[in-house]
Amino acid sequence: MAGLDVKGLFQTECFCGSRKGCCASRGSPCSIAGRSEDISARVRRHRSLGSSSGLKLGQKKAVCSDSCNYTKSARVPQRPEARARPLPALPSLLSRAARGRLAPQRPVPPAQAARAGNMALSRGLRCCQRAFAWLPVLIIALVVLWSYYAYVCELCLVTLSNPVEKVAYLLIFHVLFVLFVWTYWKSIFTLPVQPGKKYHMSYADKERYENEERPEVQRQILADIARKLPVYTRTGNGGIRFCDRCQLIKPDRCHHCSVCAICVLKMDHHCPWVNNCIGFSNYKFFLLFLAYSLLYCLYIAATVFKYFIKYCTGELTNGRSKFHVLFLLFVAVMFFVSLMFLFGYHCWLVSRNRSTLEAFSAPVFQNGPDKNGFNLGFVKNLQQVFGEEKKLWLLPIASSQGDGHFFPMRALCEAQNPLLANEEQWEDDGIDEEPHGGEKCSMIIFLSGRL
Repeated sequence: MAGLDVKGLFQTECFCGSRKGCCASRGSPCSIAGRSEDISARVRRHRSLGSSSGLKLGQKKAVCSDSCNYTKSARVPQRPEARARPLPALPSLLSRAARGRLAPQRPVPPAQAARAGNMALSRGLRCCQRAFAWLPVLIIALVVLWSYYAYVCELCLVTLSNPVEKVAYLLIFHVLFVLFVWTYWKSIFTLPVQPGKKYHMSYADKERYENEERPEVQRQILADIARKLPVYTRTGNGGIRFCDRCQLIKPDRCHHCSVCAICVLKMDHHCPWVNNCIGFSNYKFFLLFLAYSLLYCLYIAATVFKYFIKYCTGELTNGRSKFHVLFLLFVAVMFFVSLMFLFGYHCWLVSRNRSTLEAFSAPVFQNGPDKNGFNLGFVKNLQQVFGEEKKLWLLPIASSQGDGHFFPMRALCEAQNPLLANEEQWEDDGIDEEPHGGEKCSMIIFLSGRL
């Protein structure tokens, strides 16, 4: 019993003062101490007496039912070895006594069971969706691995006989292959950047916004919060751009990605071929990936075409290598054509300083929509994406200007947008203004800042 004196535990004191289990005045046995019960019965009586009287362990309600008919609370003296560890032994006694006699659990309501089933099903579907999202990346990886084997082994090592030509082909191929894989890796595993804490609503502002039911008052609340932030783009009806899911005010050129379930700075689009959202953090890597994949396919098609003709004319007869060379040319040409249109489209977007979303829906400023609102000129548009250090332009190393929260803008008219001023820079403490009375602006002004 782990040191628990069960007999001492159930001894109680009668009103007459006897500790022997009987009343000295009437000679009647006490109703508790004189009984011989099994362990489970004693435990149940111990629990019932203790819970009904509200006494601690070591106290019992003594009842002399036959003699005294009087109830009194008394502290039970325990032996030293029983006082040492009374509590650890009691749960074991209770578990042994109650084993197999537990009451059946309450049945789960049908509505609650249905909700639990729906939640489990939705979690399973989300897991399957995340797994299937990597399928396009897996296809591209398998095609690239096969192209490496077909070009290096079947073309260069088996088909080519000139050693100088073989070394030259392999050297150029591996340079393009490394750059292609490097940029593809960076496009996949560079996480999109989310807005900083400065753009998230405080708890007090969130409570005030959610408790307000009038839309015009909610818009005013957002406008008051946005006054502290360098936010200049608006919604279609002129309100502050606010994300209900992320509970933040969207910076300029920031959008919510429904696939990633986050707000992405300077979001361009969500690309399934890299299973990632293309935005401020990896747009340069994505452009370089398109460029090097285009060169990779073009180089393979150009070097394989001569041997494709030789296989077609019967000058070369190796059957296994013939299959790999013919199929390699077909795949290279097919990917080259598709990538050429995609890369050309993004080059046009960079030259205009637009994203894919902005090309379909022009950004709205305080003076209305303007599709060229961020267009700074060809050179400055390139520097905004690739940086000012030209030696880093062709390498997948982060070099874009800014931090994704603020972007230079072209001022159409200073009077229409008083936040913009000629040859002045926005700082954290405000904007210096020089009004010129509605005169047309033909120069570029820059808004820069830090969180």
